[in-house]
Amino acid sequence: MSRKDPRDTDLIRDLDLLLDLLCAEWDFCAGVRGADLVQGAKPLTSKHFTDSVLDAETVLIGPRASWERRIKRRFVQRYGHEITRREYRPY
Repeated sequence: MSRKDPRDTDLIRDLDLLLDLLCAEWDFCAGVRGADLVQGAKPLTSKHFTDSVLDAETVLIGPRASWERRIKRRFVQRYGHEITRREYRPY
């Protein structure tokens, strides 16, 4: 994650920004959106986020485990291992 990565004050919109970055950088553009991932007060985990992104893709270039590590790392750098709307702070 770069300091230039855009952020938003709302978790759902911020997840959309992260998903847009994954689309632009790694071509994971299957249409998962932040609203699909956030379920009330239940925490969104790095594992659930990663699985949702990869499960939506029909074709993966290279081993899934490699992509799991890369996507999970991006999530953890941005939010930690899990996040809720209540806990979210953009900076």
